[in-house]
Amino acid sequence: MINKFKITIDDNDFEVTVNETEHNKAKVEVNGISYDVRYENKSTVASPLTRKVAGPVAPQVQVQQPTTTTQTTIKSPLPGTISSINVKVGDEVKRGDTLIVMEAMKMENNIMASSNGQVKAIHVTVGQSVSQDDPLVDLG
Repeated sequence: MINKFKITIDDNDFEVTVNETEHNKAKVEVNGISYDVRYENKSTVASPLTRKVAGPVAPQVQVQQPTTTTQTTIKSPLPGTISSINVKVGDEVKRGDTLIVMEAMKMENNIMASSNGQVKAIHVTVGQSVSQDDPLVDLG
């Protein structure tokens, strides 16, 4: 089950997507950064004598910050086919560098780095079809 939230903590807005994957485990994306989390569900059930059941309490989620620098995932802006990959894992890139060229609607689209960083992972191959919002490249 996927849930999307917009939350505010200390006057900072966050877009949060929660995808429950297993019992008490979930994948949580906060402003585009993914985390694996475990949560504790504290729902309460009254004794059989009263036959009333209390509503579930919101689960408490504990998020661990990544031990490395902030990672950014560059996602596909629209459906298309990967024409070329201009970087490899370990490359240092600057904001605006073209990472991938993608053909969509009979046009070539340059997918550029949104920030300076190092290529941590490439999620696609040349010739692969992608959908909108599919992960293409991770920068760290």
